[in-house]
Amino acid sequence: MAICAGKDCRKRCEYARLRADLEPRCDIVEVACVGICSGPVVVANADSTDPLVLAKLRSKKHRHELLRLVDGGGRVSKELAKRTVGKTKRKATMKRVRRAL
Repeated sequence: MAICAGKDCRKRCEYARLRADLEPRCDIVEVACVGICSGPVVVANADSTDPLVLAKLRSKKHRHELLRLVDGGGRVSKELAKRTVGKTKRKATMKRVRRAL
């Protein structure tokens, strides 16, 4: 799991909550600003061929849906599907994530 540690994402209170919830469940890699600035931004399945880049994970419901996904809950819910970023931003984000890994 990769999480954007850019200034705009990091300063949001949701960043700390999300990080605290994810740390016991998976390894977290902090990535320099990914340029989306709609934080917090998370990359799930960063090592896979089809990573999931999610932005604006701000609510408690979003955190719970992400934790369910991390714990092996299966498919991406409708709530998380709304938070996926477009193809161009996803590609740029994955370049930064691969440098950090």
